[in-house]
Amino acid sequence: MLKGGDMMPLEQMMTLKALRVRKGLTQNDVANIMGVNRMTIIKWEKDAGNMPIKYMSRFSELYKYPMNAIFFGSVISFRDKLNVEEGRK
Repeated sequence: MLKGGDMMPLEQMMTLKALRVRKGLTQNDVANIMGVNRMTIIKWEKDAGNMPIKYMSRFSELYKYPMNAIFFGSVISFRDKLNVEEGRK
C-alpha cells in the first residue's frame, strides 16, 4: 500500500540509517538538515529511544516515510509513545 504517491509500503519498518542511505545522504548531510551535529545522528541511528518527537516528525518528512514505521513498527503506536512521554513528566 502506498500513501502520498512517493511513500514506501507502510508495513515495512525501516531504520534511520537504511532510509538515509536509500536517500543518498551522508550523516553530515542529515545533521545539517536537522540542525544537530553528526554525533547526534550517529547516536540516533543506533538508538532513537530518547529522540524528541519534533525530530521524529522531521525525519518522517525528510525521508517521506511514516513516523510509525520508522520509530515504532507495528507494535507500538504513536499515541502509546506520547502516553509514555507524558508519564515521564
